[in-house]
Amino acid sequence: MSLSLRTNRLPDQEVQGRAKALAADLPKLGSFDVVVVGGGTAGAVAAIVAGQEGLRTAVVEPQAFLGGIGTGGGIHMYYHGLQTGVQVQIDERTDSWNKRLGGKASGFHPEAKKLALQELADEAQVRCFYNHFFVGAVLEGKALRGVAVEGPQGPGWIEAKTVIDSTGDADVAAAAGAPFRFGRSGDHAPQPYSLAPGFVKNLESVGFHNFDAGYIDATNARDQSRAQFEGRTHLRKTNYEEANRMLYVSPILGLRESRFIDAEYVVTLEDQVQQRRFADCIARAKAHYDNHALDYENESLEAALWVTSSGNWRTLMCHDVPYRCMVPLQVENLLVACRAVGMTHDAHQLFRMQRDMQALGEAAAVAAGVAQRNGTSVRKVDVKTLQKRLVERGALAPEALEGKGLGTTLPADEELPKSDVAKLLSHFGTDREGPAQTELMRRGAGAHAALREALNGQDENAKLMAALNLGLQGMTDGVKVLQATVRARRQDQAKARSAGARWSGALFVLEKLGARAHGAIPLALEILQDQELSLTKAVQSVRLLGRHATAAEALEAVRTVLKRPDVQGKLTLQVSSSGAKGSMQDRHFELHLSAAEAFAHWGAVAEAREIAERYTADHRALVRGYARKVLQSIAEPVAAQ
Repeated sequence: MSLSLRTNRLPDQEVQGRAKALAADLPKLGSFDVVVVGGGTAGAVAAIVAGQEGLRTAVVEPQAFLGGIGTGGGIHMYYHGLQTGVQVQIDERTDSWNKRLGGKASGFHPEAKKLALQELADEAQVRCFYNHFFVGAVLEGKALRGVAVEGPQGPGWIEAKTVIDSTGDADVAAAAGAPFRFGRSGDHAPQPYSLAPGFVKNLESVGFHNFDAGYIDATNARDQSRAQFEGRTHLRKTNYEEANRMLYVSPILGLRESRFIDAEYVVTLEDQVQQRRFADCIARAKAHYDNHALDYENESLEAALWVTSSGNWRTLMCHDVPYRCMVPLQVENLLVACRAVGMTHDAHQLFRMQRDMQALGEAAAVAAGVAQRNGTSVRKVDVKTLQKRLVERGALAPEALEGKGLGTTLPADEELPKSDVAKLLSHFGTDREGPAQTELMRRGAGAHAALREALNGQDENAKLMAALNLGLQGMTDGVKVLQATVRARRQDQAKARSAGARWSGALFVLEKLGARAHGAIPLALEILQDQELSLTKAVQSVRLLGRHATAAEALEAVRTVLKRPDVQGKLTLQVSSSGAKGSMQDRHFELHLSAAEAFAHWGAVAEAREIAERYTADHRALVRGYARKVLQSIAEPVAAQ
C-alpha cells in the first residue's frame, strides 16, 4: 500500500490546519489494533478499556505518566460528571493507593491515580510509548493507517487498525485533514487556561489552587511557551508559609478548550436546552455552564441569553452524548475521544468534566472493538451492539437500548412544576432563578397571561423577570421594561459570578427580538456616552452596533469612544478554589478589534486595517489571530469584486 505522511505542524506558519505531504519513509515501531494518541483524561481510559476488550493496544503520551490534567495538571478532583463503567474500577484503585500514600488529599492524590492507571494499563497489556510526541498522520487516501511520532530514539510510525485521538486538541484529526472549528464568536478565543500549583494544606494534606492564568492558542507552540511563563508569573503574587506551602507547579497546562472537530453530528447548546434525545447515545454528561467567561459580550448571543438573561450559569444539566459526535468528517479509521469532539463552543461548557472525558474514552475503545470484531469501520459501527456492550460494562443506562436516547434533564426540583407563575417569579435574584426561568419557558403559552399580568404589577423584580422571559420566548410585551432596565444601567445580577449585570441581559434580549425594531441601537449609542465607561459596556455596544447599525448612525460614535483614554481595559479572571488570586488581563484589544470589525462592515476600510495591523505582532497568538481575521474580512470582499 502507498502511504503518505500528513502533518499540520509547520513551524514557519501560524495558520491552523495547514498540511504538508511527506514520504512515509520511517521505521515502523509496532502494529496494533488500536493506537490511542494522548494518554490523558480520556486517553488513559481508552487505552485501558481497549486492552480489556481484547485489542492489541498502544498509547502515545508526551509525558512519562497517564492521566493528564488529573495527575499532571494539578486538578486532582472531580467536578460534576457521572461515575460510570471502568471509572468505578479506577476510583477503587486510586482510593487504595491514596491510603498507602497517606490518605489525605483534596479529591484524590495525583500520584495515587498515576499508579492506579498504570496498574490497570499493565494488566490490560497496553504498550505505553512515553516521552513520544505525535507529529503526523499516516494515510492511505483518506484512511488513517497509523501515526508518526518522535521519541528519544528519533522518528517512527505506529500502524493501527483504529486510531483514537485523545490529544485534547484534535491534533490527529487536524493533521489527517478533518475539518474543525476554533473559539467563540466574538474574539475567537477558547476558554482560559490554568496552571495549578500543588500545595501542602495545614501540614497534612495535598491540595491545589485552581485559577485562570490567561488565554492561549493551544495549537500554537510559541503560545504554549508564552503561557507557561505567564502562568508561573502569577504564582509569585502569593505569600507562602510553612503550613500552607507550594509543593510543585503542574508540568501540564490546564487547557480547557481548543479545536472542535466537524463530526457526523455537532451538538449545540440548543440541543441541550431543548432537551433533545439521541438514539445513538453512548454516554451522559453532567455540568453547569462553567465556561469561565466573565465577558459575555464576546460570547455568542445564544450563550449570553442562557446565562446573562436567564440566570442559568449555575443550573445543572445532564444530556445525551451521541456516538456521531466522536466520528470526524473526511477521515476513516479515526475516533475523537477528548474535549475536541463535535460540540460547539457554546455546548462544550456543559460537557468537559473529567468524568465526561473518561466516559468518552471508554465508549471509543468499546466502539473500536465492536467495529473490528464485526469487520466494519468505526463510522459504520452497529450502534445497538455498541450500546449493549456499554450497558454490560456499566457505562450506559439500560434505557438507552430502547433507541430513544436518555434525554436531557434539568435539576430534579419537584416544587417548580407545581408552582404558580408568581411563585416562580419570586425566585428572581436567588440561586433558583435559572431553573425558574427555564420552567416558565417550558410552560410556553400557558404562562404568557400571568407573565403579562406581572408586567403591570408593582414588583420591579417580577416585572423584569417576566419581561426577560417573554423576550426569551420571542414575545415583545416587556420591551419597555427591558429598555428602562438598560437606561437605568441596572447593575445587580443573577446569583452567579459569571452572570453579568441586569442591563446587559436586557440589552441581549432586545437584540434577540430585533435591535432596530426595539430600540437597541439608540440605547447602545447612549451607553457609549456614559461618563464611566467600562470595557464590558463599550464592547457589547460596539459589537451590537457593528451587527445592526449603519455607518451614518454609529461610525462617529465608535470613533469617539476609541479616543477616550478613560475606558478601563482590565479584566480579572475567574478563581475556582480558595487561596488563589485572580490574574488580571489587559483586554483593550477587544474594544479596538471589535471596532475594526465594525469599521470594515461600514466600509471604513483604511481605519479597520490600521487598527488590525497594530495587533498582528502582539505577543499573544489569539490576539494576532483575531487581527488577521479582521484583515481577511477586508481582503475577501475586495477579492470578490
